[in-house]
Amino acid sequence: MSMGNEGLLTLTVNVKVSPEPNSHKKLVDLMKRYREALNYSIKVIIENKAISLGKAHRLLYKVLKEKYGLPSKIAQDCYREAIAIAKSWLKNTNKGKIPIVRSLRIWLTYEHSYSKVIM
Repeated sequence: MSMGNEGLLTLTVNVKVSPEPNSHKKLVDLMKRYREALNYSIKVIIENKAISLGKAHRLLYKVLKEKYGLPSKIAQDCYREAIAIAKSWLKNTNKGKIPIVRSLRIWLTYEHSYSKVIM
């Protein structure tokens, strides 16, 4: 019988996507802006030790929307990912340089950033 204190299970899925040919350039452009915004967010969060969603939102949301041109939910996903990266780096006792994201990527939240299409 479940007692409700078993903990949570998080599932992370890595997928390769093939966008429609006419939207490929737009997607790559969004991913490049996301990477720049993510690196900026990581730096700001670490400098201000803003590892709560509220602090990160106040510091970053408007900048991510205006300077980097990210859609609302993608901007929120960006600072959420930056918080996760910053927390991991801050917990590490052997800290090196502030982490920098080099790969093109994007953090998406199901039903908010994307929806499943069944064919």
